[in-house]
Parts: sequence; C-alpha cells; structure tokens
Amino acid sequence: MSSDISADQIEIIQEFVQESRDMIDQLEPTIIELGESGGDENTINAVFRLFHSMKGSAGFLEFNHITRVAHAAENLLDLIRSGTIALEPSHVTLLCETCDFAKEALENVENSYEDGAMAEAAETMGSRLEKAIQLAQNGPEESIEEHADVSATADAEPSELDLQMVLTAEMVERFVQEADELLQNAEQGLLAWEENPDDRESLADLFRHMHSFKGNCGFFGYGDLEKISHQMETILDAAKSGGDLSESKAASVMLELIDVLRDAIADIAQGGSGRIEGLDAHLDTLKKLLKPRLGDILVEKGLVDKESLDAAIKAQKKPIGEILVEMGKLSAEQVAEVVQEQQEKNKDAVAAEVQDKKAAVKRQDIRVDLEKLDNLINLIGELVIAENMLVHNPDLDGLELENFGKAAQQMSKLVRELQEMAMVIRMIPVSGLFRRMIRLVHDLSVKSGKKVELKLFGEETEVDKTVIETITDPLVHILRNSLDHGLEPPEERRLAGKPEKGQVRLSARHEEGEVWITIEDDGRGLNRDKIIAKAIKNGMIEGDGSDLSDKAVYNMIFQPGFSTAEKITDISGRGVGMDVVKQNLEKIKGKVEVQSKPGIGTRITLRIPLTLAIIDGMLVRVGETKCIVPILSIKEAFRPNMSSITVTPDGEELARVRENFFPVTRLHEVLGKTPDSHDLDKGILIVLEYQDNRICVFVDEILGQQQTVIKGLSDYIGHVRGFSGCTILGNGEVCLIMDVGTLMEISEEKKTEHA
Repeated sequence: MSSDISADQIEIIQEFVQESRDMIDQLEPTIIELGESGGDENTINAVFRLFHSMKGSAGFLEFNHITRVAHAAENLLDLIRSGTIALEPSHVTLLCETCDFAKEALENVENSYEDGAMAEAAETMGSRLEKAIQLAQNGPEESIEEHADVSATADAEPSELDLQMVLTAEMVERFVQEADELLQNAEQGLLAWEENPDDRESLADLFRHMHSFKGNCGFFGYGDLEKISHQMETILDAAKSGGDLSESKAASVMLELIDVLRDAIADIAQGGSGRIEGLDAHLDTLKKLLKPRLGDILVEKGLVDKESLDAAIKAQKKPIGEILVEMGKLSAEQVAEVVQEQQEKNKDAVAAEVQDKKAAVKRQDIRVDLEKLDNLINLIGELVIAENMLVHNPDLDGLELENFGKAAQQMSKLVRELQEMAMVIRMIPVSGLFRRMIRLVHDLSVKSGKKVELKLFGEETEVDKTVIETITDPLVHILRNSLDHGLEPPEERRLAGKPEKGQVRLSARHEEGEVWITIEDDGRGLNRDKIIAKAIKNGMIEGDGSDLSDKAVYNMIFQPGFSTAEKITDISGRGVGMDVVKQNLEKIKGKVEVQSKPGIGTRITLRIPLTLAIIDGMLVRVGETKCIVPILSIKEAFRPNMSSITVTPDGEELARVRENFFPVTRLHEVLGKTPDSHDLDKGILIVLEYQDNRICVFVDEILGQQQTVIKGLSDYIGHVRGFSGCTILGNGEVCLIMDVGTLMEISEEKKTEHA
C-alpha cells in the first residue's frame, strides 16, 4: 500500500487488524477442539468460516500474502469437510502454525499498513499447506519430491478443475456479498465523478473499488466479469492520471456496465456461471471511451512495429537524472547524492505523517451480534418491570421508609441510564439508506426523461437498525411515485414557470419523540378530483366525495391496487407499492402523513417511534380499569368546569382550553367500561396532541408517572383499536397502552358520523 495513505484508509486497516485478531482468538481454541473431536462437522465449518472471512477482508485491502495463506488453509479445510481427505494430527499443527503466521502478519500490517515483509514467510507457509493437500490426496506412498515444486506454481491461475474442487457454496455466497458491496461503492463513486469530474479523491476511491472487484473476480475464475472490470479499471486509471477520454459521459456509460456486472453477480448467486451476453460489444463500448495513443496509431498504420514502440516507451520513461548525465550536464555521483538525500527526507516525512494519522484515528470498538442486543434490551425491559413491581409494591403502602426511598430513587436512575445506553448502541445513521436512493433517482430520471436533483438532509439522524430495514421499501415506492407522477417533464415545468430541473428533498429529523423521514417534491401535486373519481369507480366511497377532507382523500393512495396512472410504465402505475408503505409502517407502529398543493408539490412524512421498547407513560384510571398514556403526547391536564364545555347541535362535546375548542373523547366509551361518574366536571380532561391535532380524553383519575415496557398484545386478545400494546404494572396487573393517533381517528370518525 502506498505511503500517502489517508486517515480513512488507516481506520479501515486498523478495523481489519482488530477483527482479524478477534478471529484468531476464536480460531486457535476451535482448531484445538477440531483435533480433539476428530473432525466434527460443526467445528470444521466454524474454522473454515473464520479463515474464509479473514481471506476476504485481506483480499479487499490487497494484503496478498495474508490472502494467499488464508486461501490455502481454506482449501485444506474444504477438502476435509467435504470428506475428500481425512483429518490428520499434522493438519491441526499446520493450522495452528498458520495462526502464528497471521499474528505476525497482522503486527506488520499494524506498523506499516502493508504485508510486503511477509512475502517469504507466506511463500513457505502457503507451500506447506498446499503440499499437505497433495500428500493427503495422493496417499502416503507418494512423496513430496515426486511432485513438481508447488511453490513454483503457487501464483499460477487456477484451472477450471481446481475451481470446481475449492469453490464451495459458502465461498460463492461470500464472493457475491463482497461483490455487491464493491459494486454499490463503485456506483456511488461514478455518480460523484459524474457530478464533479475534477474530484480526484473520489476518482481514486472509485478506482480502488473497481480494482478490488476485478481482483476478486479473477481470483474466483469469473472471466467475463474480470474482463469488463479490468477494462473499466483501465479507463479509471487513465482518468485518474489526467488522461483524456473520448466520451464526455464516461461515467454514464460505465454506470450501465455496473448494471451488467450486477446481473452477472445475481446469476452467480442463483448458481449460474456469471457469463455475460454480448461481452465483446460491452468491451468495445468501453474501449471507445479511451482516446487512442499516438504509438498505437503508428502500429495500426504499419509505420512502426510493436517491439520498436515498446522500446521507445521504455526509453521515454528513463529517469531525468540519467538523461542529464548522458547530456554531460551532471555526474552520476552528483545525481546519486541528491537522490539519496531526497529519499531520506521523504522517508522521515512519511514516517511522521503516518504516526500523526495513526494517533489521530486511534479507536477501540467491538462487534456485537444484533440478536444479543435484542436479548439485552428485552432483559432491560424485564428489569424495568421488576423495578416498578418493587418500588410500587402495594405491601409498602402507608409505610415511611426513608432509606428505601433513597435506594429506590438511585435504582430508578441507573435503570433509566442503562435503558438509554442499550437503545443508543442499536441506533445507526440513515446516511447509508439515503445514499442508496441516489442511484435510484438517477436511473428513474434517465428512464423518464426528467431532470431531477435529489437533496439529502439530516443524514446523521440515527434510528433503530430494524427500522432501517423496514422503511427501505417504502422509501423506494414513494420516490418512484414522486418521479413518475409528481415531477413534470422539462417542457411542462417551463410552461408552469418552474426550473427545468425538478427537486426532490429527502430528510430525517427527530420530532416529538419520533423520527420523521420526509420525501418532498416540487412537482404538480396530488389531483384531488382525480383521486376521488378513481375511488368512486372502485367503490371505495359513496356520494361525490365533496364532504371528505384533503387528508382523507390523499390517504386513499395507500389502498391496495389504487392508482390514478393513465398508463402503466416500468416505473409505476399498477397500484402496488404505496400500500406497502402503510403496511411496513404499521409493523413498527409508525404513521404516514400526506400534504399536497396543486402545482406546488407533495410532502409525504413517515413518522416512526424513536423507541420500540420502553416509553415514559402516565398511568390513568377509568372505573376499575387502568391505562398508560404516552407522556410525549400529553400537553396538559385539568379538571374542567361545566361552563367550559360546549355541546354542538349534533351532540359532539367540545372543551374550551383558553381560546381553543377541542373535541372530548370519553375513554370509558372506547373501553366499554363504567366510569366513577359521567359528569365531566367530576373527572379529569387530558389534552393530547398528535400531528398538530388535539383532543381531550376524559378519565376518572391520574395515578402517576412510570417507565413503561411495551409488550405486544397476544393473538388471544387480538387487535384492540385505540391501543398499541400492553405493559405489566408493579402489582402484576396487565395494563393497555394508549395509541394516541388511533384515538384521533376515532374522534374524527365520530365527527363525520354526527355530520
């Protein structure tokens, strides 16, 4: 690796070193266990996976000596686990020595950020592993000397027969995963290069990704993939070194080839060979991107032969010092003295720079399986319940226990901090998800012939990892609709007095205890009349729909099979997709909100709970029944006077809160319970807010605040409208948790019925 290594590269290498050391820590005892178990299948697979992971990571970073040894160990293990050869005690010893080699190599990498010093050791270790394979395959009657020198052929490309022997399903799966990641990084790099052709740093990163992809394809013997990626690498190398390209849109051409490579990878993932149809045509397309060199033209015209051209190029690359000596301008001694002096200066400068970078990016971390984090959060939830049962134990009622109170307060503080920490370590930024949308918008804009600019905001906003997985499909469907239905073609935008290039804003932020992800465009907006006409045609509404609010009308686009598209395109129009948005959000108890203005644009907001496990709640009572109200939704609570209550002619109750009137929802009616009193002035009104709307909920009593662990309702109970789950109180009683958004909908429905 070059001496001008960046801080980001150093950080990646340090992560590799730490991960590999963790692997070795697992490897050594597992290898020993392998020898003791006599070749237990699970143990062999575990050792194989660890060597395979180390090989993949080292190959990605071009630590070729580590890769070579790990690959040889992997081959030996693959033959053992397939039953082709039997496990011998010498194999166990050899694998342990391989771990020793890896430790030494990692120490070199940590100090110098490359493994060049391990060349000889790697050759020895790799040859020993390969000879062990040959001995086991050919039997004890043949000696090592009867075979050709293995080390002499160690660097040769494997034949198809060899590949069939060593490529297992697990290895192919790993190759496919790495290939997908490299292509995704290359895709982002091409988009950045297309946007800013002068960004040399992005171009260098792009070149490295394509180089690694090419190397992996060659290593696994996927020739077609290697040829195309090699040609792409050649073009990027020319661009990186300042060479001219014959095409001004080289990035766009190469983006299309990324899709070709991705299709071939998908074929491999499904058991195919990765062959690419029209390979020669694709290669010709790429070759045309390079301007022909003068020397190549001279050879093509027959004015000079290839040998003479190579000799001329070689002479041209002669160091300037040698040329000056030949001209008699300097002596060879003078040149050597200056070169040596400059090398010493460069060596000191590089060493100092690397040391500074190493100190700047020093970090320590550990990888934890997501399932373990889930278990940790569940345990913390149980701890919260146990704390509530302890602190609110009915046996303690009426007792004055000062010391117990202090201890309980300290325990509550520690439990809260533990809960917050557990939540934080599951959170990841949305930047990765948002950046995947860049390519989607780029391709859709090309297909639709529309000019689109995607702007990203709040990429640093963190959400739970499971939420990221759940909202990926909704984002894709919303962006597809936005580009296909929302944004107008350039000519239509000009006539409307808008810029030709439409704008889509994708943003994330924390709001009201939720994460809000907003997709906003400046297109033509939703057509209310068109939606109503389609809804009437589908039998979704009765009458002419004039009495429906904009919110009710716009929410119809999330119904299964609903589409106002006049024709079906390969982008959208079949009426499948937007219903996925609502379904996926319901899985994580999220909501979707639509706002639109004709001719101005549409905004769709996904509102996702910040935490899916524990909330702060207010315990309230209605008759003998208790409920939890999320504190983030409570604006205020008061005991009303009857003079502040207004009943409309259609029977709706409204409570005046200062200068505003809010509808009253009687919680006992929702639950079907008998309250202490039906008179509003005998109970408490709690003002709840959700999505800029407010209602007053009538309860008998507020019992107090507590941390609440959300538990799902069992299948036996089923779905209880107006409640998102349940929790367990201090006395062991099960208590429902209020869903404020659904209560708002119930209130709205009553208003419509009265109307």
